[in-house]
Amino acid sequence: MEQNLNLEQIQNFKGKYPRQLWYLFFSEMWERFCFYGMRGMLVVFMVNQLHMNEIIANLQYGATQAFVYAFTFVGGMFADKILGYRKSLFWGGLLMITGSVILAIDPKNFFFFGISFTIIGTGFFKPNISTMVGQLYKDGDHRVDAGFSLFYAGVNLGALIGGYICIAVANGTLWESFVPASYRWNYAFGFASVVMIISLLTFTQTQKSLGQIGTSPLKHLESSKRRTMEIVTYVSSLVIIPVIMMMVSNTEYTDVFMFIIGPFALMYLFYEMSSLSNNDDSNMFSFNGKISRWYYFLCFSCIALPLFFLRHYFTGNIGFVILTLPLCWLLISLGVKRCNDLEISRLAVLIPFINFYFFFKKGRNDNENLKISEIKKLYAALVFIVFSIFFWAFFEQSGGSLSLFALNNLKNTIAGVELDPNGVNNSANSLFVIVFAAIVGLVWLWMAKRKIEPNTVIKFGLAFLFLAGGFWIFYYTKFFADESGRTSLGLFTFGWFIITFGELCLSPIGMSAMTKLSPLKTQAVIMGMWFLASAYGQYFAGLLGANIAEASEHSSNLEKLNVYANGYLQLAIYALIAGVVLIAISPLIKKLMQEVK
Repeated sequence: MEQNLNLEQIQNFKGKYPRQLWYLFFSEMWERFCFYGMRGMLVVFMVNQLHMNEIIANLQYGATQAFVYAFTFVGGMFADKILGYRKSLFWGGLLMITGSVILAIDPKNFFFFGISFTIIGTGFFKPNISTMVGQLYKDGDHRVDAGFSLFYAGVNLGALIGGYICIAVANGTLWESFVPASYRWNYAFGFASVVMIISLLTFTQTQKSLGQIGTSPLKHLESSKRRTMEIVTYVSSLVIIPVIMMMVSNTEYTDVFMFIIGPFALMYLFYEMSSLSNNDDSNMFSFNGKISRWYYFLCFSCIALPLFFLRHYFTGNIGFVILTLPLCWLLISLGVKRCNDLEISRLAVLIPFINFYFFFKKGRNDNENLKISEIKKLYAALVFIVFSIFFWAFFEQSGGSLSLFALNNLKNTIAGVELDPNGVNNSANSLFVIVFAAIVGLVWLWMAKRKIEPNTVIKFGLAFLFLAGGFWIFYYTKFFADESGRTSLGLFTFGWFIITFGELCLSPIGMSAMTKLSPLKTQAVIMGMWFLASAYGQYFAGLLGANIAEASEHSSNLEKLNVYANGYLQLAIYALIAGVVLIAISPLIKKLMQEVK
C-alpha cells in the first residue's frame, strides 16, 4: 500500500510526524555516526599513526572538512539536475561505505585514498536527505519545525554515539578486551563502515513509502539519455577521486582549492540567479542567452580574480593549466552572453579589457534587477554568512586542535568515572544539544509571547558571546593542570556545555534566516552560500589549529598546555569582539531585514 502513496497522501498525514520521517531519521542517525566517528579520528590518527607533526595534521584536517562541505554543494547540484535525491543518496552511501572499508582494511597505507571516497560520498549524501524531509510537508505546515527538530535530534544522536565509540576504541579505552591492540584503528574505521551499511539498508528498504519524493528530475527525457547522464555523473565522481586525494594529501594545494572551488561555486550560484531573473534557460557553457551587468561583474570577479592571485601556481604546471581551461571557457561564454544582451558582435569578447564596457554599459536585461527592499535583505543575509565563517572556524577546533589538546592535556575522569578524553571532546556537544535544544526553543517561545524575544542579529551576537565563554573556560583549564601537563576533563566538558548554547543560537536560526531573507528566486543561491561559509569555516579552522600547533612545537607537555590554552584565550577575545560588534550593529541590520524578525 505504501508504495502507491502520492505526495498529497504523504503530506496529509495525521499526528505530529509523518511515518516516513522516522525512516529518514534512522538513516541519517547512522550516517552521522559514520561521519562524526571518522571526523573525530582524523587528526589523532594522522599524528599517532602516520607520524605527521601537529601543524600538518591540522592543515589536512581543515582541507578534508572543507572538501566535505564544499562537495555538499556539488552533490546537491547533481541531485537537483540529474540524479534525484534518492539515487544521489544511495550513490553517496556506497562511496562512504567503500571509503570506510578501505580504511578498515589498511588505514596506514590507504588513508588518503579512503578519505577521498568518504569526501565525495558525503557530498552526495548529506544535503539530499534533509531536502526529502522538507518535502514531507506542505508549504506553510506548522508541523515542519517539529519535524526538523526531531530530525536534528537524529543527527546529534548519531554524532553522540559515533563520536565517542570510534575514537575510544581506537585509543584503547573502550572494549579493550574485545579489540586486539594491533587492530584498534581497523576496528574503529570498520564500525563506521558497518553503521553506514545499516544506514543505507534502512533507506533502501523504506524508500517506497516516499512515493515520488526524491525521484529523477529527468523523467521527461528518454530513458537511454537519462541513463547516460546518470552514468556520466557516477563515472565522473570516481575519476575525480585521485584529484581529491592529491589535494588533501598535499597541504600546499589547500589554498589553491579554496581560492578556486569556492569562487567557482559562487560564480555558478550567481549565474543560476541570473538565469532565473532573466528567464534564460541556456546552460553555463553555451553562447546562447543573456546576462545582466551585475551578474556578469559578480561571475567575472569570482573567476578572474582568483586566477590572477594564484597565477604563480600555474607557471610550468600543466596540471593546473588544464584545470583553468573550463574556467576560461566560462569567462568567454559569459562575455558572449553579455554581447547578446548589448546587441553587439560576439567577437567583442576578444577586445582587451572589454569586461569594463560589459559592466558599465546598460543592456536590456539590466532593468530586471531585484527590488531595493529585496537587495537590503540580501545584504543582511550576507552579514550573517560572513560572521558564520568566523563562528565555525572557532567551533570546528573540536576536530583539530581540541582533539590534540584532549589527547595530550586532559585527564580521563569526570567525578570518578573514567572516560576517553577524545570521546568526550567529540560527543559532549551532541549530548548537550539533544538535552537542551527543545528547552532553548521553549525559551524563545516564552519570550516571544511576552514580546521580549531577541531578533536574529542579537541571537547571532549571543552565539559569539557563548562561544567566547566556552573558549575562555578552555583557557582557564591551565590553572588546574598537574606537573605532567594534564588538566580537568570536567571543566573542559563544561566549556562545551557553554558553547552548545552558542550553536543553538546560530545554527538552526541561521538557516531559517537565510530562507526568510532571500526572495524565492534567490533562495538556492543564499542557501548554497550558507553551506560554502561552513566550508570556509572548516578551512580557517585548520589554519588556526596549525598556528597554535606551530607555537607549541618542541615544547614539553606542560608548556604545550599553556600555549594551547593561551591560543584559546585569543579565540575567546576574537569571539567576544565579534559578538559585541554584531549586537552593536543590530539596529542597522534590523533595518536591512525590514519585516523579518
